[in-house]
Amino acid sequence: MSAKRITIGRTFSQTPLQNEQASESPTQTFVLSTGKRALFHLERIDARYVEQQTFVVLETNGRDQAGLTPDSLRDIIRTIKLQQFFPAIGVKRDGRIEILDGSRRRAAAIYCKTGLDILVSDTAITTEEARKLAQDIQTAREHNLREVGLRLLSLKNGGMSQKEIAESQELSQAKVTRALHAASVPAELISLFPNHSELTYPDYKMLLMAAEKLAETGQPVERLIETVSVDVDTVCAREGLAEDEVKNHILRLVRNGSQTLTETPAKEKVLSETLWTFADKDRYARKKMRGRVFSYEFNRQSKELQEELDKVIAETLKKHLGEC
Repeated sequence: MSAKRITIGRTFSQTPLQNEQASESPTQTFVLSTGKRALFHLERIDARYVEQQTFVVLETNGRDQAGLTPDSLRDIIRTIKLQQFFPAIGVKRDGRIEILDGSRRRAAAIYCKTGLDILVSDTAITTEEARKLAQDIQTAREHNLREVGLRLLSLKNGGMSQKEIAESQELSQAKVTRALHAASVPAELISLFPNHSELTYPDYKMLLMAAEKLAETGQPVERLIETVSVDVDTVCAREGLAEDEVKNHILRLVRNGSQTLTETPAKEKVLSETLWTFADKDRYARKKMRGRVFSYEFNRQSKELQEELDKVIAETLKKHLGEC
């Protein structure tokens, strides 16, 4: 009989509820990507200490914490006040708990001011082991494109090429490009949307183009936020709108607002006034005005006329500006 293959990731021997009944401090063993085993025990963090005693690292967990709004957490908020079906999973680091899996449950617990159950390990787990374990045990909603991009962006900033990132993460290069585009959208623009998971790649692309256009014209993103924020609040307050309808309304506000801010003002029309009419069409004496700028133009005039004009202009300037 062949040897039993070692399972990487979860190795549940009992359900969380069975464990809870069997022991006051249930434990669970996880096999890491390196083959090392790590023992986890269940801890209950009081509501008062969830935020300060736990933390999330984007590069490990992969979830954009700025996107965990009440709207995006609605499904968990509805139940976590009554019960937490699955514990979060974390490791002890410098006296605090880094959440590998369950950052949505953590955010919902903080929002609802309730306690949080966490399977915690005191085992020394490297960053790479933690990242691989987090990928193996993800049980929550799939990470959106921006969250994937934010994780990949840290790899790119670390010196990896997009091709290397694609190979290491087992993603297509096209997926890496789209994710990095999504991650490049300023967080201020993303914050306008109550549920970030509704955003698609075309949405991120439009937002990125708007931000780049603002940058080209010297307009800060904050100016756009100020322009549309009141209307965005009005949209979010409307009852009966589906989440994708709210998103589309906000996208329209951003698109129109950015266009208004970046439109190049129409050049003022140049007005021309004829000072003298000549039989020869190549000769002219005229005055041109554009806004507060004016000039006099002469063509094919005698040297004597030019000298007389110079004299008159000099005397006039001295008369009006000589004491300034």
